[in-house]
Amino acid sequence: MKFKGVLAGSSILLVILAVSIVWPLVKAEPAVQVFLYDEAGKLVDTPPYSPSEEYWLGADREGNDLFYTLVAGAKWTLLFALTVTTLRVLISVIIGLFSRRLFSTVWVGGFMQAFNYIPQSLLAIIWLAPFLLYELRTKPPLDLGETLVLQIVVLTLVGIPTLTRMVAETTDHIYTFEFMESARILGGSRWHIARVHVLPHLLPRMAVLYGRQLVQVLTLILHLAIFHIFLGGTIIRSGQEHDQFNNYYTQTFEWAGLIGSRYEELLLEPFIIFFPVMAYSLLILVINMIVNGIEEKTTL
Repeated sequence: MKFKGVLAGSSILLVILAVSIVWPLVKAEPAVQVFLYDEAGKLVDTPPYSPSEEYWLGADREGNDLFYTLVAGAKWTLLFALTVTTLRVLISVIIGLFSRRLFSTVWVGGFMQAFNYIPQSLLAIIWLAPFLLYELRTKPPLDLGETLVLQIVVLTLVGIPTLTRMVAETTDHIYTFEFMESARILGGSRWHIARVHVLPHLLPRMAVLYGRQLVQVLTLILHLAIFHIFLGGTIIRSGQEHDQFNNYYTQTFEWAGLIGSRYEELLLEPFIIFFPVMAYSLLILVINMIVNGIEEKTTL
């Protein structure tokens, strides 16, 4: 039953990703309508527009179709999170697998354990804010590609210490199995033991850990968005004539950015923030469903 949840959850993620990639290619972004008129030419509404037949999920204060932005931004959210999670797991497995004894020492183990008490979002904000947040009316310091590369590197690095320590501890536990002593006595090389004996026991656990890391990365992205650090960069515009307030926008429409740039709408126009929050919650729920199914299958 749980395995059906894995298939269903994986299918949902693939459908979301496929639709997000294909939809903008086959359908142009709806033109922004600053004013809505009836058939008689009478002004009937101005942005934000409530959900209707024309705007399924409504439109924000700039007139952007919320359904289109959600669909277009899904691929940025998913692909970025998957990339960071994959890099975290690969690097941590390589280091933890072949340097496991290093993490059992007092100095290295104690240093790595300290990262359990340091919020990853705090480290990411400290490293990213100077490069991505800029003064109004000045040019953004990095373009889209450079920003994404920097964010991938930073979000990967902040998660490696704790994840590597977990991999090293798991590897150490596998080395306590009786057959590992036999493999060493028979003269198995370090690489042979790791490939033939350790990895088959480590990979199923890494599958569960991968899913948990994916949820952690999505949560981290959302934390950064609250501080106006969006995937692909932050667009900053003046909110008033004399720049008393700044407005922050995401140029990729990634879901965390849609939430972080509009959370003040919760008390003004709740539907603007409601649908991105529900989409993000659904994404995390689906991933947790997949992880729970994998975890139950590996423990049988």
